[in-house]
Amino acid sequence: MPFFMTKKYFLLIAAIFSFEFASAQTLSSAPILTFTNNTGISSDNIASDGDGGSVNISDIDIQIYNISDVNGTFLNQLSWENNGFLASSNSSFSGLTRNDGGPSIGSKGMLIKSVSGSEFKLNQFVYYNWGETSSTIITVKGYKNNIEVASTTFQAYDGGVYAPMAITLNTAFNDVDEVRFYISAGGYAGNQSHTNHSINSIQVSAPVLSTNDFELNSKIKIYPNPATNNVLIDFQDLDHTNVEVSDSNGRVLFTQKLSNNSNTINIDNLSSGIYLFKVSSNQGIKTSKVIKY
Repeated sequence: MPFFMTKKYFLLIAAIFSFEFASAQTLSSAPILTFTNNTGISSDNIASDGDGGSVNISDIDIQIYNISDVNGTFLNQLSWENNGFLASSNSSFSGLTRNDGGPSIGSKGMLIKSVSGSEFKLNQFVYYNWGETSSTIITVKGYKNNIEVASTTFQAYDGGVYAPMAITLNTAFNDVDEVRFYISAGGYAGNQSHTNHSINSIQVSAPVLSTNDFELNSKIKIYPNPATNNVLIDFQDLDHTNVEVSDSNGRVLFTQKLSNNSNTINIDNLSSGIYLFKVSSNQGIKTSKVIKY
């Protein structure tokens, strides 16, 4: 390859890495997503890592939004509010909440998820309920591949002190791709249709994998990375296997069935950038980021 071609590819790779990883943290560093403004949130009512002054996480894309039911249905209107709105006894507290300016202020709950389905560990988050006046139970559930794997509850009303509380999750939340929390008992609405949730300082980290997950990760190889024309996926002794390729926004571009041994995934028609390769089988899922240049 001529030198100028080599240099061009080198500069392109460097630019991609610089864009993706500058001022970013990885899951292994246990980053805390603390939102301090509405930048990037008000446009789509979704708070992603890197929005609102929070840290950008380089190896996973986390989203937070309001939900209207226990199934995690997206509910419009999410905003960051400071303590002038939230009126916490902690004057420095601010957080993500729903402020629609009307009588139905609040939501059934909120959701924290990985866009690509990659797993993470949810360590804790800071929760504050700015409207309840009596006992209110919040249920927190963790999911992996749409299957419930974790559950806990906590009391959201603190007796009228109105202070934010740090909610630490148990080890069942060590390996999830989505977490939902919602009002499940009590509350001023009476029917648990909504309450005044707010959340901030969400700490995630690398998932603590089970033995089966470790075995699956070692069985599947996705290479080269970066890639130009083709990505190879090698594995053995897995059944009902396919790969789903998505862009960095989580939009699925195509799906391809895989067979044992070696598989070639052609990426000629993809633009330069970062893509998510999710390999699914009867034994689980492995997701990897691949750079196309």
